[in-house]
Amino acid sequence: MHGGDAAVRIGRLRWQVSGVVALMIVAIFGWMALLATPAAAHQDAGAGRGGVIRFAAVGDSITQGDSPDFSIGWTGSLSWVTYAKSPTLVFAGGWALGGAKSANMAANVGPVKADVLVILAGTNDLAVGVPFQQTVANLEHIAETVGAPRVIVSAVPPRNSAPDTTVAFNAALRAAVVGHGWTWTDAPAGLRAGTRYVPGLTRDGVHPNAAGADVLGKALAAAMRQAMG
Repeated sequence: MHGGDAAVRIGRLRWQVSGVVALMIVAIFGWMALLATPAAAHQDAGAGRGGVIRFAAVGDSITQGDSPDFSIGWTGSLSWVTYAKSPTLVFAGGWALGGAKSANMAANVGPVKADVLVILAGTNDLAVGVPFQQTVANLEHIAETVGAPRVIVSAVPPRNSAPDTTVAFNAALRAAVVGHGWTWTDAPAGLRAGTRYVPGLTRDGVHPNAAGADVLGKALAAAMRQAMG
């Protein structure tokens, strides 16, 4: 082997070794950066992608229904959430309880990693005469606490015993929702015949039965998909 050839080969070897070392350094730093990134960031990065929407729900008995454990997503046949869930609409959590007023919801709900929040509240506020502005303030607190980037607020279902009051409440609620830049949906429209329930879709003139919950859940699912575009 000539001296010149040996020098060339040694130079090439050094270059190859240097290249391998550089790639190893890049890989090591890449893994270190990945490990240093909080797990929440990885979860959030995929939110709303791949056609999957994670939704949170907050409400009263119309949302909770007969759910064995609403907090973990074990919902029953009288909860609209049961009929909204699908492989592409995943229930991410929230809070609901029979008899809850908007103040109870605001006091008990926590943050949820969700793409969209659905609030269905006001029936019990109406029943006990909560001032409307207090209801709106509670909705603001709920939205802020949950922290979802999109907020959908639904009209409340009919109340056969007080149809005119319910209609007026929904009109005021719609104006407040639009003013806050949230999304308004009249999801219970399919439950109404005029200002009262469609016969066969309610248990008591206030709460939907399983068939009514199905109508409500499918309408809210459509509203979520439209809101997420």
